[in-house]
Amino acid sequence: MRKLFVVALVAALAIGAGPPAEAHLVKDASIVVATADVTITTTTETAIVTSGSARPAYATTRVLVIAWGQLTTGAATTAVTPRIRRGTTASGTLIGEGNAETLKAAAAGTEPFFIVATEDLGAVESVQYTLTLQQTAATGNGSALQAGIVVLLF
Repeated sequence: MRKLFVVALVAALAIGAGPPAEAHLVKDASIVVATADVTITTTTETAIVTSGSARPAYATTRVLVIAWGQLTTGAATTAVTPRIRRGTTASGTLIGEGNAETLKAAAAGTEPFFIVATEDLGAVESVQYTLTLQQTAATGNGSALQAGIVVLLF
């Protein structure tokens, strides 16, 4: 009986040890970390950190963007909206959604803001992405203390 159990266990492990059904390999990546303070003038959407240039390997490419920024909010701020924009400015194409996040600390406190976005690109030579932050109801300027952005192309 013990031999039968061992044979069945080995067979089950061997069958389940095949390759994954679909593997996603990163074709290119850009990682940027910024430590220079960036002033956010009251309620103006402001570019905080921009990725380096990433080069798609195929005519169609899936892109994953992960970004983070640490912000000391301005006076009277009630929420902050993080966004990912294609390009190097706050006026680039919005990727994903831009949803306001209610502050967890009092205005003039320091909080982290995270955002993840994906998109499918057509044929382009290279692409960059920017994390922007925008305060809601602010009467004083905010200050982004540090930020990071990771762009992965599949």
